This record gives sequence, C-alpha cells and structure tokens, in this order.
Amino acid sequence: MSLRVSIGVPIVALCLCACASSAWKAARSADDMAAYSRYLRQYADSAQAPEARERLAMTRVRATPSPAAFEAFLKEFPGSPLAAELRPHVEEQFFLQTRARGTAAAYREFLESFPDGGYAARALGNAEYLEQGGFGARPEALDDFAQRHPTSDYAAEARRSAAGVRLRQETAFRRVGLLIDVPAETPGADRLVRAFSERASAAYAAAALELIPLSGPDDERFAEVAAHLKISHRERPARTRVRGGSVSQPGIVARTEVTLGHPGDVEPIWRDGFEMRAAASDQRPGVSILFGPGSMAYWSDFFVPVATWNTRVALREARSLQKPAVAVEMLGSRAIILFGDGDLQVLDLGDPANPVRLAEYRRARDLSRFEGVAIAGGRIVSFGPDGIEVLRLDADRLVLDAAYGRDVVGSVIGVESAGAELLVAGNRGLLQIDPATGAVHTVLAQEILGLTRSGGRLLFTDGSSLYVSTAELLEMGRLEGRLRMGRRFRPARVRATGDAAVVLGERGVAWVDLSVPAQPRLRSRVDASEVGEVRDAILVGGRLFLLGARGLQIADPSGAHIVDSADVAARRRLGASGRHLVAVGETHLQVVDSTPFLAAQGAASRADLQARSQFAREPAEIPSRTTSTSGPPE
Repeated sequence: MSLRVSIGVPIVALCLCACASSAWKAARSADDMAAYSRYLRQYADSAQAPEARERLAMTRVRATPSPAAFEAFLKEFPGSPLAAELRPHVEEQFFLQTRARGTAAAYREFLESFPDGGYAARALGNAEYLEQGGFGARPEALDDFAQRHPTSDYAAEARRSAAGVRLRQETAFRRVGLLIDVPAETPGADRLVRAFSERASAAYAAAALELIPLSGPDDERFAEVAAHLKISHRERPARTRVRGGSVSQPGIVARTEVTLGHPGDVEPIWRDGFEMRAAASDQRPGVSILFGPGSMAYWSDFFVPVATWNTRVALREARSLQKPAVAVEMLGSRAIILFGDGDLQVLDLGDPANPVRLAEYRRARDLSRFEGVAIAGGRIVSFGPDGIEVLRLDADRLVLDAAYGRDVVGSVIGVESAGAELLVAGNRGLLQIDPATGAVHTVLAQEILGLTRSGGRLLFTDGSSLYVSTAELLEMGRLEGRLRMGRRFRPARVRATGDAAVVLGERGVAWVDLSVPAQPRLRSRVDASEVGEVRDAILVGGRLFLLGARGLQIADPSGAHIVDSADVAARRRLGASGRHLVAVGETHLQVVDSTPFLAAQGAASRADLQARSQFAREPAEIPSRTTSTSGPPE
C-alpha cells in the first residue's frame, strides 16, 4: 500500500506540472487579462504564478494605458523587464501629459524615458523651440527650424511667421490715399468732409504716414498709392423703433463706414462702422446731426485706423468659445481661459490653426463673478468680485484645491505668489494667504487697483501712484520706489515684462522703465484721446500692444504713437506667449503673431521724441522719477 502511494504522488505531481505548463503556454499565447486570470485561479502556486501576476498587471495597463497606471506597475514590479514592452503602449499618454505641462524641461524628461519612441522627434523639436524662445522675430531661423523639425507642434506656425515677415515687406506702404464720400445733399456736407479729413490727417501725421486726398477712383493719383482709406457717410430718416423694452421716436440716423485696404483685396485691412441716432426735432437746417445735441458720444467713438502694411497677415483665424471669456493667462503655449462664471479651459496653441483642448474646469453654478486669472507658484488662481479659487493642473484636468469667498478676501483684482504663499490684492488691500493653513494676513490695509510681479518685486497701484517694493519691505512698512502718476490719470491695471511695466489709467496708457527699481521712470504715454478705450496692454519684444474698443493697436518703438492697427475679433484681455499675443473677448479667442511687427523695428521719429519731451514737462501728473522710497502709500 505504501509503495502505491509513494509512486502515485509523483505521478499526480507530474500530471499537475504538465497541465500547468500546458495552461501557461496557452495563457502566454493568448496574452490577455482573461487568460492570465484563468491561469492564476487554477495554478496560483505554480512556478509561473509570479510571472503570470506580473503579466496580468501589464495587460491591465495595456488595456487602459495612462502614466499613472504605468508608474503604479513600476512601483509594484520594480525592475520588471516587461516595462520595455509597456512603453510603446503608454508613450502617447506620456506625450499628452508632457504637452499639458508645456515646458522645455518636460519634453527633455520625456525624451529620457522614450528616446527612440514614435514621439521622440516631435518632442525634440518642441523642446528646441521652447528653449530658443520661439526664435524671436528671425524668419531665417524659423524657416530652418520648420525644415529640421517638421513633426514639431510648432513647425506649422514657424513657417507662417517667416512668411508673415516676408509678406510685411511686400505689402508695406508709407503713402495712403484718402477718399471721403459724403453726398452733396447731406446737411452740412462740407463741414463733415473737413471734420473727417482733419481726423484722418492727424492720425496719419502722428504715425509719420503721408495721407493724399483723392477726389475719387478716377483721380490720376489713385494708382500712385498702395493703400486707400475710405470714409463713407450717410444720414437718413428713421422710423419709430422698439428696443430693449423702450420706444424711440422717429428721427435721423447717421452712419459712417471706414475702410482701409489695398485695391483688389478680398478682405480689407480694417473695416468699422459708427452710428448715431437723433430725434428729428434736434436737427437744424443745413447742419448734420453729428454736430447737434448728443453728438459727443459719436465723436468719442469715431476713429480712423492706421496701418503701414496688411496687418491681417498677422491674424490667425478667430476661434469661437462656448461663452463669453473675461480673461486669459499664458503658460508656455498653453492658454488658460477664464469665463465670467468661474469656468476655466486650457488650450494648447502651439499651432494656433489647430488648438488642442488640454483640460477644463466647471464650477458649481451660483451667482459668483470672476474677472481675472493668474498663475501663481504653479497654481492657477481665478479671482473677481466674489473672491478667489485656487486650482492645480493635474495631467488633463483642473482640480480645485481651495476657495476664499468675498467675506474672507473681499473683491479681488490681482493675485501673485510669494514663495508657497499667495498675495491677494483688492478693496481690502494686500493680503497674504498660507494655502497650507488657510491663514489670511493683512500686509497693506489700503485699496489696491492693480498688482503684478517683476522678478522678485511687486508693482501695485492705488489710483494715484505706481509703487515698487518687495513683500518683505512691505511687512516693514517700506517701499523701494514710487512714481506719482496723478489722480487724473488714475493708474489701475499694471502689466510687467522684464524691466518695464505698462500702466493703464483713465487718461491713457503709460510705459514705465524699471531698470532702476528704486527710481521708476516714465518712458512714454499715449492718451486716451488718441487710442480710445484700452482694456488691456502688454509689451512684447520692446513694442507696446494695446487692446480695446479700437481692436489691437501697436505703438511705434518709442511707445508714443500708434503706427499700426489689427482688426481682431476679441477685444477684452491679452496674454503673451513668446512672440504671440492671445486676445479673448465676447465669445472669441484670436492669436496674433507679433513677428512681422517686431521684425520691422525702427527708430523713434522726431515727432515721437517731441511728444515725449512735452509730456515729461507735466510733473503734476507723472514726474520722471520717484520722490519717496519709504512709508505706506498716501
């Protein structure tokens, strides 16, 4: 009996081993979750069980690949040879995650992990482009980059930018023909012609452009100019109108169309219209309603666009957004778009013709309003009249980390980082928040209208002056520098780029030199009378770009006069990424390539210098340098 048992046990064991071996071959042949799971249920203690568990984990990652799943696999099976098999399956997800980070360092890290993968060439091109800062405004370098890295996400736009510089050279002009079309039967026609002509002449003289009055297309000088500015005006009777629940009586409607373009162009460089309605009783015999009661608003809105080339070339196609956007902030080629209800969307604009949605955030619906977004210490902060929300970009989603209501931080106009902490500016002054504890500390108890950061320094305004300081100095009640700008100018929003700042006020826009922080100095100013309502402004490549009711306006190198205009669809807020501007407003986002503008830098004209000198003689409004370096704002 014992002999039978001793012989039978090895036989059974051999049969089990043979069955396990056969089952293992079948599982390896199928190489899927079901096969490995079935094998482990039947042979959990077999010699192949550890490898089966490892391969089961591998097939799970392969079925739903993600960076998190791959990293979890490596943690569970350190040094696993199966990691090499998995890499091709997760490479795309790792690349998308890298693209969401959008930095040269991120692409270099990707290349270390996937040096020979299918996305390696694309990542290498992206890294080089970001490391070179987009190659500035050098068309030869852009062309060379696009040729060497055709698969890069930035290659297509590099080719467009280089072509834009060449097209600027081909379409540049310094002489513009002026055509004014006012029917002779229009009341006060001669006076209207003079008024329009004077407005146009002043704008073009300031831009150092020659404006040539033309009698019409048959004028012998018509063919001598490369561009034409046409102002067409009509006045007609208007019937009773019901709008917005109100009824307007019969009257007169005046409409003026302004067009700037090249003969034969399908799309003009610029086109805009201005309209005014007046009661019939307000019209005087022989006088246009544009010179009657209530006409001040019309003349305040009316303007003549100025350009020195076909600026439409610099515009990328406007993109529709799901709802009105109120702010934008750039992080590399990523645009973080804020909507008024607090929702956020992150787009990659490496190729503006093909935006890629990377992430979005939808907050619970309530009555809270938001007006700005900032990147502070790696966090994304949305802010406005009802407080702030602090989010982080986690791979392909935005995650809410903290929120501080109006009862805690008041109405907020700006947020900056101070190490691990946040500096929040608004009607309660300058507050410091520790996100780790939620503690709120008041640094400066005075209303602030604008806040930004320049290197390690803070710049802020209080409706009278621009202040330069650090968080440490403010804690001691001290300032580093101050530029008095006057309450008539009323400085508010402030943007900094390198050692310069742009300050937006009620009376215009000022460009401030911060090369000596203790002595901020006015470099130039453009008045609201010249540029209209400006909602945002930014410096790119040493040029001043203004966004507002008149579209995108570009100042000359001195910053004193507008020399170019671009008819953008979005006109509320500006962001900058390298040599590109990103405008949002209403339900549009539009990218503008500044390369053609920067490639044509020139010296300031004598008129620019005279204007600057004249403004510098107004110390009551904005003196040339600070007069106080300590103490709180007055």
